[in-house]
Amino acid sequence: MKTYKISVLGDVMCESPLLDGRKQRDGSYDFDPVFMPLKGLLDEADYRIANLESPIAGEELGYAKSIYSFNTPESIVTALQKIGIDAVSTANNHAADRGAQGFYKTLDNLDRLGMPHTGTYRKGEKNRIHYFTVGDTKVAMIAYTCAVNGWANVRDELELDQVNFLFRPGLDRKLNTQPQGFLDAMSVVEEVTGQTIPWEDRLRCKLAMGISLIYSDDAHCDESILHAMDDKLRADVEEAKRNADLVIYLPHVGGQFNVEPGSSTTIAAESAVKLGVDAVFGSHAHTTQKAAYLGDTPVFYSLGNVSMSSNTMYSQKQTLPMYGLIGHLYVAGGKIVNTTYSVFKITEKEGKPGTMRVVPVDELYASLRTKKEKEALVADVEQIVTRVSGASLRGADAIRREYRL
Repeated sequence: MKTYKISVLGDVMCESPLLDGRKQRDGSYDFDPVFMPLKGLLDEADYRIANLESPIAGEELGYAKSIYSFNTPESIVTALQKIGIDAVSTANNHAADRGAQGFYKTLDNLDRLGMPHTGTYRKGEKNRIHYFTVGDTKVAMIAYTCAVNGWANVRDELELDQVNFLFRPGLDRKLNTQPQGFLDAMSVVEEVTGQTIPWEDRLRCKLAMGISLIYSDDAHCDESILHAMDDKLRADVEEAKRNADLVIYLPHVGGQFNVEPGSSTTIAAESAVKLGVDAVFGSHAHTTQKAAYLGDTPVFYSLGNVSMSSNTMYSQKQTLPMYGLIGHLYVAGGKIVNTTYSVFKITEKEGKPGTMRVVPVDELYASLRTKKEKEALVADVEQIVTRVSGASLRGADAIRREYRL
């Protein structure tokens, strides 16, 4: 029986360093060179999915200038289409970075560009699950997010069910635990100056004080909240299973730069598996995490980044955020028959974000000229593969096109 391949990527972002670096002399933006090195690997798949972690809301609403509030030109979508991306998730914490207007414009622009999407919706929209077919297998794609930044600012304009929320907005989850001494110091400064310290300035202070930027991933959920979450997800899974052979679930959840999934992430994965999804591909942690089987269900807790700039101060290099995963499902006869993954590296010259390239590690290794460069790549990949699947591969043997889960 012939098998068909579905490939899933993590967070496609465009922070201000990358945006500025890809601006052309005529004022347009060209992202093709960034992603094109992935095309050969993705050409081996029959269907390809990514998490689009940015509004595509148009220049009039302002492109990204802040490191944590995004809006990206349409050309990033066309660049993804050129490497074969067939559908994207819009369920992530940046969905409302340009308010309700940007929320709607993103949906309109994706439709106009011919990019299927799921996870965020217009009011009253009925078709909330994305379906596609590979060979003889029909697949449903469901996407949820743990939160939307600034939801309090748009909740009067957007209805709660326009976003697939994992947890009720406003839920007290300790996702950003900070030392009390730092919080006290910031409070004193604000009291003395009479001004609120902007988020980015707080970040600079933390870096200057040597405070880790790694976010915790703890969820404090009572049974009523978990049941409310399951009820919505259960309805989606039941509908998907009535209409498709397989259900792929994309949760956007987790403490950023954590190499281990915490309780928020494990709750999101385990609850979905209990409801009957057939594969889980997590995002949001901005670094790779383990992949494992829960029963017979493959779970990638975090695929990591696709296009995070090493030139942003937010990057926590010790967790190797410049490496990402592509999860692969091989399907036939309405079933998953094999699960693998590939590793790629986001390369970028120091101080030159416009040089960013996303390259599979086997192709990158073959292109390196010096023994020192090859050894450094091997050491990183050994660490990533051990983290993801527990495999202990050493030397050049660690550099592969695909790794079996």
